[in-house]
Amino acid sequence: MNDVARPDRRALMELEAVLGEIERLRDSGSRTQFDDDGMFRWALHRLWIAAGNEALRYAVALGRPLSAPHMWVDLYRHRNALAHLSLPEIDDDAVWRMTVLRTAGYRAQARALLH
Repeated sequence: MNDVARPDRRALMELEAVLGEIERLRDSGSRTQFDDDGMFRWALHRLWIAAGNEALRYAVALGRPLSAPHMWVDLYRHRNALAHLSLPEIDDDAVWRMTVLRTAGYRAQARALLH
């Protein structure tokens, strides 16, 4: 079955790719760069928004609720905060912690669902 016929699989593939980009960007910088370089920080924010969009696409494709404690719910909530708060309202400490501590786990979950 191809990815067009499986929008859930397509969303997972995109999510895994976005999480890979988050890891690459994170590994190319540092917390100091995140704090001092607005473009670096904005790029991570934007990638997390993209990850949340793909998580939403996955949940919708499978008819999954956005209220249960699952990876896609966490990513979608994180996306909403980044997309709808003003820049001064964003908790950048939380964004950096998520970038450092959760990216690999989310990526592993997406890969496991693909197999």
